[in-house]
Amino acid sequence: MVAADAVSIRTQLEELHDRRTPVRSRLVEEGVDATDDPAVWVCALVGRDGADPETLDRLKIIAREVVHHATGLWAYVLIRGVDEAEVTA
Repeated sequence: MVAADAVSIRTQLEELHDRRTPVRSRLVEEGVDATDDPAVWVCALVGRDGADPETLDRLKIIAREVVHHATGLWAYVLIRGVDEAEVTA
């Protein structure tokens, strides 16, 4: 994945996510997974109002589809609510 792919993925995620779910921040990185296969990691932090389990699952599916369409790679997706991040920080 080149830098342009990461920018494209971030842009698509910003455009496609449910506007009712405030995504506070996102990070997209590429590397190899535990099996030495290329992969993309997407980490996102959503606002307090968007952290119900159904919404988080929907956002994970969207993120995986965006990454696969842009790169053909598997996406490991971690989406947390602000409350969870504050507890683990």
